[in-house]
Amino acid sequence: MARSTIGEIDHLVHALRDDAPGQAAPADPAAVDELLDQHRAAGLSISTDVRGARGELPRSVAWATYRILQEALTNAARHGRGSADVTVWFQPHAVEIKVTNPVATNGSAPGGGHGIVGMRERAMVLGGILETRADDGIFSLHARLPHSQATA
Repeated sequence: MARSTIGEIDHLVHALRDDAPGQAAPADPAAVDELLDQHRAAGLSISTDVRGARGELPRSVAWATYRILQEALTNAARHGRGSADVTVWFQPHAVEIKVTNPVATNGSAPGGGHGIVGMRERAMVLGGILETRADDGIFSLHARLPHSQATA
């Protein structure tokens, strides 16, 4: 029982950790635009649909939004064919993220890393969801991160 509890605590700590020492969590939703611009500058063709009032988010939700989108775009660049469709909806009680991209056919299949597992842990810690699918050469990700405006 103790080993199981320690394992659960370890998973929680890893899900909440800052991935890069000294890297501050983006405090404002404008960081999403900067992240999209960085990936465009690196050569990824991105179509975007960013909508909703971008009010202040709880730090944990802002950080999870940024990191999930960052990992999804990195995966699209690494394992995809150079493009991604991104939707980020800032809703009154949740942030929804959807990323779809064509998958490369050169054997560069995702796997071996902890990216999707880490994204799923981030969402679950906040009481949210993260779902992924790969069908007919298209990889899709959907995350929903609940929050309350009262805690922002």
